[in-house]
Amino acid sequence: MSESVVTSSQNAQLKLVRKLQRRRARDVERAFVVEGEDLVLAGLETGAAARVLLVDAERVPEIDPALVSCPIMQVESALLASVSAMPHPPRVIGVFEQPSERRFADGVSDGRGPWVALAGLADPGNVGTVVRAAAAFGAGGVLTLPGTADPFSGKAARASMGAVFRTPIVRVDGSQVDAVQALADVRVVALDASGSVDLWDAPLDSRTIVVAGSERDGVDQALLEAADVIARIPQDPRVESVNAGVAASIALYEWRRRQGAEAR
Repeated sequence: MSESVVTSSQNAQLKLVRKLQRRRARDVERAFVVEGEDLVLAGLETGAAARVLLVDAERVPEIDPALVSCPIMQVESALLASVSAMPHPPRVIGVFEQPSERRFADGVSDGRGPWVALAGLADPGNVGTVVRAAAAFGAGGVLTLPGTADPFSGKAARASMGAVFRTPIVRVDGSQVDAVQALADVRVVALDASGSVDLWDAPLDSRTIVVAGSERDGVDQALLEAADVIARIPQDPRVESVNAGVAASIALYEWRRRQGAEAR
């Protein structure tokens, strides 16, 4: 751990943390910021590559040195708080390398479980929720289509509760329809209230992509037309449909439930 305490706002590592609040900078640097002991520890325990850990000089957290291979710098409390995006500044902020993106074809071939494609989810909290559900239920991974919030933003990483370090994530540029149609030998199941098939009867396996649309408008009409199956989640008709993050989580749970039923 650094012996001296950082007292200047112009410190290069503090400037990097501020810079990484912007998506463009995260894409260029291939790095992201994680705040709080639980999430930093989650990253370190998975072996994720950390560039630097910044700790509160007045509230130094206990971090197992065996997990750390990067510099640890003590920072004046007020300065650390100034670069935090949280209402209650944490004792540690970590800058981590973004995991190397896997090719989607490789992810499908490992046969883990269905993938989830997020088509236009603007709320990073919802994106993080789906990443967390994907890890919890054993999904193959998460595909983010254009218009979807960055899964490596601070809010999304926090909502994922560290699952962003364990879940394969593939980000796709271009049109949503082109991105989905380019996936060979994959069955596309779009979640929409207009679906003619109940989710319970929809095909779900390792070669399935489950598509969840935007919070407000759902799955784009062109993407619905490109899907192999449009599935609805049965619910009380007096209640507005569940949000995209919940819908995707329900679909993944349904796949996991079937796996358990087959094993019994």
